[in-house]
Amino acid sequence: MRVMIQLREDAAMELHNQTGQETASSKEKPETKKLLDATAKLGGRLEPVHPGQTHPLLAPYFMVEVPDRETAEKLINRLQRFKIVEAAYFKPDEQLP
Repeated sequence: MRVMIQLREDAAMELHNQTGQETASSKEKPETKKLLDATAKLGGRLEPVHPGQTHPLLAPYFMVEVPDRETAEKLINRLQRFKIVEAAYFKPDEQLP
């Protein structure tokens, strides 16, 4: 199951700049670090939907793969508490046209 996340532009750009680094940057903002820690605590990993993108309409979108709906609901509830998270929701099921 996939959770979709839209971040504030500044937080999104910070995370895009960290892509590929295995350890968190010491320049990381506290709110961003807390977001990454909360995601990891529930067994997920925050990944950009459009890796390396800097366009303000595409860069804010991230996703987290989780094993089940219960974990997804916990993650969404947790993420919605962060000021840098503008939206967190389940990815709608794929349907044929």
